[in-house]
Amino acid sequence: KGSTFRKVLNVEPVHSVPDFSKFDPIYDDITENSSVIELWKKQKASEIGGDATTASKLDALVRSEHNVFEAPDDFQVKYPKRPPRKELQSAVENEMFWSEELLIPYEQFKKLSKKTLVVKRTVQMTRKGKIPSMYALVVVGNGMGSAGFGEGKSSEVSKAVMIATRQAIKHMQNFPRYDNRTIYHDIEHKFKATKLQLWARRPGFGCRVAPMIHEICECIGIQDLAGKIHGSRNPMNVIKAFFEALTTQRIPSDLAKARGLRLLDVNHIYYGGIKPTP
Repeated sequence: KGSTFRKVLNVEPVHSVPDFSKFDPIYDDITENSSVIELWKKQKASEIGGDATTASKLDALVRSEHNVFEAPDDFQVKYPKRPPRKELQSAVENEMFWSEELLIPYEQFKKLSKKTLVVKRTVQMTRKGKIPSMYALVVVGNGMGSAGFGEGKSSEVSKAVMIATRQAIKHMQNFPRYDNRTIYHDIEHKFKATKLQLWARRPGFGCRVAPMIHEICECIGIQDLAGKIHGSRNPMNVIKAFFEALTTQRIPSDLAKARGLRLLDVNHIYYGGIKPTP
């Protein structure tokens, strides 16, 4: 009856419990105290035999199985790369810290560059009096075509910059660049009272633009550009106008679809001076 009962319920036999008094080189740490090392030596001596064992041979056996006595010079422990703990980083409010809310991998987050372009004091007038606060505008980019700007307000400058930085990272977008150095074509754009004129330039020309636009070009990765600002030179409007102007570019793939040409022909016409094939 017992055998049939085991067959019906598929009862497996109980395995023997391992002997935890014996030393295991994988699960036990021999560097914590000397008693563990002595226990390992006694275990080796009982396995080999007391006649053919000496202290030097036991040390050699232990050293060969687990090389912790003489580590090589080029030995490095490769720990997995992971972001620091949030509770440690969030305590430092005046610096950027990574979190899952930013929707960006930690490896890309470390390569971002931050530019604090505008910091000013604002006042809200109420019936109870004036309520002061600090305003900050920050631009963040990776230097490879992606950038974004953010605005933040708080009672302290450090908190306002932190809020603006995190908003800028969340609003990052990719901008097309010709030859990874300049814009595809000349641009004229108007944002409120600010009018921008941007011209693509040859390699080695540099960024001959206003200081605010120059800082943004460093974050995006634009190396050759010329520009002029007409009308209002308010820094906030200039920054927003420049980001809007970059989004109005027409890349060759868009021109090819609109004119019914191949992408290769469009590149030859506009950037190579070669006539398209029929």
